[in-house]
Amino acid sequence: MKKLLMIALCALCAAATAQATTYYVNASRPNNNGSGRSLATAKKTIQAAVNLAKTGDTILVYPGEYTPIKTNNKRITVKAVKGATKTSIFKPAREQDIALAQLGRTYMISTRSSAPYAKGKSTALVGFLLDGKNRDNTYYDLLGVSGGTAKACSIRRLKAEWFTPCAAANATLSLCTVLGNYAAVADSCVFSRCQIKNNEASPWDGAFYNSVLANCLIAGNRFYGSEGMPSHFNRSTLVNCTVANNDTMGYGGMFSKQSKYYNCILRNNTRGSDILNVNAGNAYSRTYRNNANPRFVNATSNFKLSKGSPCINKGAVPAAIRSLVGSVDLAGVKRVRGSAIDLGCYEY
Repeated sequence: MKKLLMIALCALCAAATAQATTYYVNASRPNNNGSGRSLATAKKTIQAAVNLAKTGDTILVYPGEYTPIKTNNKRITVKAVKGATKTSIFKPAREQDIALAQLGRTYMISTRSSAPYAKGKSTALVGFLLDGKNRDNTYYDLLGVSGGTAKACSIRRLKAEWFTPCAAANATLSLCTVLGNYAAVADSCVFSRCQIKNNEASPWDGAFYNSVLANCLIAGNRFYGSEGMPSHFNRSTLVNCTVANNDTMGYGGMFSKQSKYYNCILRNNTRGSDILNVNAGNAYSRTYRNNANPRFVNATSNFKLSKGSPCINKGAVPAAIRSLVGSVDLAGVKRVRGSAIDLGCYEY
């Protein structure tokens, strides 16, 4: 009986897989009148294909510029065929207080933000530029990824109000670049093998709140803090991250007592003696933070380790972080190659 039941379940799964549909989107199409089931009949907008898609479907998006999307947490994949250098979701000039990729279901309008927050991890967004090129100098909230998962995406030029994330909220991001945004970076997110560089925020904005960062490079950012809010990491966990050349303005410290750091390199970050920084205790585990030279290949542009670095073979992988370390570093190099894991986001 159990065997027959298993066979029936397998047949059902196979049938569901066989019925999965691929939809096509091409910005050069004149309208959305096509069925979307071939390139010749492609939809003009991503949203039109999302509205048709069902569980297990894939939407292939060809190069061009597209308007914001909402997926309501559908278990679908939305993939840019040519990647983030060719395909973007951008802010329309007259829209404000929006999320460019609202992948989950809206669960609240934050008291800190007019942009929609969403929850759910079913929708996968792959290979897009999320671009705030039409942002203005006001404080309308522009959020990149809200809910869902994003892979190999670039998140740039977004802007939001004080205390409000602009890159991501309630999302999981891997192999993404977060560059040149103006606001807090993320709230309740997971970042894996990402680069977060040259972002800035207005006074009292912290960078990461209640988030996890693993194998990430965080460099050249400038954030402000308050007496009760550290500028960069608040209630977050960092695993094998390189945090270098970041600046803290205002009253807040950079590294909060409420965050934890494992196998990280903290180098040339300003306000290192601020009261909100932790200099003892178990908040830091095998983290290189005495500001001695870790021997980067280049201290301003290449944060890989060079021969003789004191960060080589100095880490540890306790059970608490094993699932976060992963099998490769930021560059795709195998972890571990020596007697122990190296510190920072790059394995020597």
